[in-house]
Amino acid sequence: MKKLINTIALLIVLFFAACTSSEKPAQASTDTPSHSMTAAVYTCPMHPEVISNKPGTCTVCKMDLVVKTDEAGSADSTGTDSSHTAHQH
Repeated sequence: MKKLINTIALLIVLFFAACTSSEKPAQASTDTPSHSMTAAVYTCPMHPEVISNKPGTCTVCKMDLVVKTDEAGSADSTGTDSSHTAHQH
């Protein structure tokens, strides 16, 4: 019984030692969406849930993606829906 307890304790220690590794995570690739002020956000006119950080086609209907704009007509480069920020929940 003592051997079983020691084995379990050793496995727990090894598990936590592996989880607290000092390795730094890899740098994010340039393909990941960026929320910088200079990056444009593209969306499908028919499927606004389809969002991309580069021009292309909609995965649902194959239409060309367009630059996402807010209600005032200016490009929304932050990736957020500015019309949604005007009210509280």
